[in-house]
Order: sequence, then structure tokens, then C-alpha cells
Amino acid sequence: MSRLFDPVALMNENIAANATKRTPLPPGETPAQITKIEFAEGKAGAQAKNPGAPWYRLDCTLEITDPQYCAQIPGQPERAVTFYGVMLDVVNGEIATGENKNVKLGKLRDAAGVNGQPLNMLIGQYIRVAIGQKPNPKEPSEIISEVVSVTKV
Repeated sequence: MSRLFDPVALMNENIAANATKRTPLPPGETPAQITKIEFAEGKAGAQAKNPGAPWYRLDCTLEITDPQYCAQIPGQPERAVTFYGVMLDVVNGEIATGENKNVKLGKLRDAAGVNGQPLNMLIGQYIRVAIGQKPNPKEPSEIISEVVSVTKV
């Protein structure tokens, strides 16, 4: 029988050590399903080109279930989850359209076959992702993975 989650009891229990680094996904191309989209917003930091300027981002949660790709991951999980963020050009609260505006968003929507349709149509669609690896900008000795491009499956 499993026990109930009790945060008060956990405050005084010994708990096994947690991981301190995430194993990066292997580089390569694989199909992925967009399972969730969320929006984030904030203000540009002091080091930015325009400090204090607002920014907006569309974040996609991607699930990879391709057995050949997942077999390359330590532990060979049945699925892997990664994320893809798209910075948005916004004008007067609207997503900007036109030449050279939101090109990365256009590529994502085109890869999913829903360009010109509501953004919620992205959810459930399959795309092909190219995954790369790079040093973590905040901790260069650590390697992280990232989605570097998206195309049609």
C-alpha cells in the first residue's frame, strides 16, 4: 500500500540525495509531439539591449516516443520530454505578422501544419525536431541539450 504525500512529515525525514544535473538528450533528429503550450512574459534585464523592455515567449512541451531515439538515452526510457521556446514579436498586444516578423513561430506552425490557424491547434501535432548540445551558459562545464530547429515530420 502506498502512503499519502505528507509535506509536514517530509520536513524531518531523511531523503535520498537528488540529482544535481540533467542528462542531455542525444543530438539528432526525431519526431516529437507538442503536448502543451504556455506563454511567458517579463522585462529585459539590465544587461539587455533594451533594459526594462517587455518580452513575450511561447513555450512548447514536446514528447518524444520514437523507440530508436529513446534507446540512445541512458536508461532507455519509453519517452523523453523536452521544451522549445519561441520569442514573440508583439505589437499593441497582438502577435506581429508580416515580413521578418515571428519567423521562428511561423516555422513552428508550418512544421505542425497549422500556420494561419489558432495557436491552440499546435497541441497534439507532430513535428520533427533537431536536437543539439551546447555548454550551459551559466555553468560551462555542464552540457545541455536544446531543440535547434523544427520541420515537418
